[in-house]
Amino acid sequence: MGLIANVLEGMGISTIIVTTWPIVTEGTGAPRSLHVHFPMGNAIGEPGKPLQQKRILLSALEVMAQITEPGTLVELPYRWRRMKVGD
Repeated sequence: MGLIANVLEGMGISTIIVTTWPIVTEGTGAPRSLHVHFPMGNAIGEPGKPLQQKRILLSALEVMAQITEPGTLVELPYRWRRMKVGD
């Protein structure tokens, strides 16, 4: 995604990446990125939690407007809620 973000940025389109694996994202030179402590494939939130997903997306838009330094990675405070048997 970082490579795609760089191409889009070169075309004048602002981007932000929500990542679960920041070391890889940083290695691509992504212009702006957010790190969430979620399992791979779930960067926007847990399934069936639309309010959590909305908060993450709104955070991404807010942070995108605030970042001025290329290559900035911001860590969000959200943590994955472990599913218990019977949940």
